[in-house]
Amino acid sequence: MDRPRILVVCPTDWERAAIAAAPLCDRYEFVICCEELYDSIGLWRALRFDVFDYLRGVVRRFRDAGIAGVLGTGDYPGCMFGAFIAGELGLPAPRARDAVLLSHKYYSRQHQRRTVPEATPAFALVDPRAPREPETLEYPFFVKPVKGTMSIRAQMVHDRGELTQALALTPRERLQGWVVLRPYAQLLRAYAPEPAPLRMFIAEAPLRGRQVTVDGFVQGGVVTVMGIVDSIMYPGTMSFHRFEYPSALPAAVQARMVAIATRLMEGAAPGFDHSCFNIEMFHDEATDALSIIEINPRMSYQFSDLFERVDGMSSFAAQLMLATGVPVAWPRGAGPEGAAVSLVMRRFADARVLSVPTRAEIDAVERRFPGTQVRLLCSVGDRLSGHAQDVGSYRYCIVNAAAGSHAQLRARCEALTEMLPFVFSSPDARRS
Repeated sequence: MDRPRILVVCPTDWERAAIAAAPLCDRYEFVICCEELYDSIGLWRALRFDVFDYLRGVVRRFRDAGIAGVLGTGDYPGCMFGAFIAGELGLPAPRARDAVLLSHKYYSRQHQRRTVPEATPAFALVDPRAPREPETLEYPFFVKPVKGTMSIRAQMVHDRGELTQALALTPRERLQGWVVLRPYAQLLRAYAPEPAPLRMFIAEAPLRGRQVTVDGFVQGGVVTVMGIVDSIMYPGTMSFHRFEYPSALPAAVQARMVAIATRLMEGAAPGFDHSCFNIEMFHDEATDALSIIEINPRMSYQFSDLFERVDGMSSFAAQLMLATGVPVAWPRGAGPEGAAVSLVMRRFADARVLSVPTRAEIDAVERRFPGTQVRLLCSVGDRLSGHAQDVGSYRYCIVNAAAGSHAQLRARCEALTEMLPFVFSSPDARRS
């Protein structure tokens, strides 16, 4: 029996690993496209680049290739390009318009305010070319780019000086941003009623509490929440230490989060359909209030195997069923483990990487703790700041693991961390 052919658009490293492993590689035939886009784009090509010409060229190339579904889980441009290509091929996918607008923090906030106002903080646009305090907000407030990832350039500001500093981009940063986001800017001009330039930042009232990610999918206009993942920070920072599933929040709080997520994504239907999503939220224990941080119109690829270990199905498997029009019956608690984690190893001072775990050391971890996935984010000789990073910290490794309970899982994290040795230069070493 022929395997369904899946077009994988702008694959992330997580996608590449998932589609190369059983059972997905046994069940589907994967064809990769668009991976060359950012390998070769520069200023001259960006000046001439037309995103619609490019995407329609991809559609022409695969029109008669027997494609059964399109997979694009990257924040940018994977989920947007994938939605456009699938729509042109007549395959199940969100409308490109909805993928584009929900990926824009300002337009997404507008949608949230219309559908779940009680969970939407006050917000306003801020122009870095003429930074002024929003009339609707008082210090302190949070600022971040209207299109950004991994909390890059996201921070709390307490006065005019901090606001000016937070919005100050070097000429090189502005040029790089323009080159990278030019395709997105063209998509926005086509789909946004009042395009907000991508240089803009969004200012938001501060949120607090325990942070989670609500993961789910929409199929045929029906919203299913797969699960809620706890986002746990390094103490006193905005940097994620680990993501634990299932959530330890009270059942009643989780039920309210599910209700908000359902209303929010039903409000995006029928445009947003046949796709996974994830919504970041806060629960303020002092006030019992729930607040939305942001919507991501794509699956949480970093958490895919966490769901598989606990529930018995990966979110990659669910997304592929959605993309090929196969009904998804999400299992709960059918996996072999009771708890799973994605552990983010970080430093809080820049350094050069002197040594990373060897293949033999990684294999030893995976033998001792079967199913553990170790993903190195750096190589010997790298400077940590040379990679895309959050504000104020430097990721160097991600480890996904599972165990019978949360207590066993935390003990396992300590053990495997000791088994993965990294060596860095001293913090005051020359930045050579």
